[in-house]
Amino acid sequence: MIEADQQLFEWFNGFVGTWTWFDNIMKVLVSDFFLPVLIAAAAWSLWFVGRTGSERRRNQLGFIYGAIGAGFSNLAITLVNGHLDRARPFITLEDVNVLFYRPTDPSFPSNAAAFAFAMAAGVWVTNRRMGMAIGVGAVLFSVARVYAGMHFPLDVAGGALVGILVTYVFYRALGMLQPVLNFGFWLLRQAFLA
Repeated sequence: MIEADQQLFEWFNGFVGTWTWFDNIMKVLVSDFFLPVLIAAAAWSLWFVGRTGSERRRNQLGFIYGAIGAGFSNLAITLVNGHLDRARPFITLEDVNVLFYRPTDPSFPSNAAAFAFAMAAGVWVTNRRMGMAIGVGAVLFSVARVYAGMHFPLDVAGGALVGILVTYVFYRALGMLQPVLNFGFWLLRQAFLA
């Protein structure tokens, strides 16, 4: 499995330098300041959207699920990295084409993919259309990380799985805490924040 992961990485990363215009697009997509910010802004924008009060509240819950899922996904990855330290492709392989900076944290699972897919999953449970749009951004971000030499394919797949599963667990857990959420929303409405 690891060998197939490495071969897929080498094949995909081997295209770097073939088309300058494509490399330039991937440099933008792999940036920590483009798609992650766009994903977070898209999810946060839902806080203000809704034709009815109940639709707006559903959208606000989607943002909350995604944000909590992203935070706890990062915690889960930190715990995994304490026991599993997979080196980045540019450290373990020769002739890796790196289009971005060289991170020093472990490669598996991908924090970047976990964040993006947690946001997509959190929004998706309440707003399918926006959840799918954020999911497309998550896929683009993850693919760009592999293409740019920062992760193996299994790293981003593992990160995506962590993000989705952790978000789902907290979505279910917060569903059981509905009275607490209702009170929280009441307080936010009193302060004109929801």
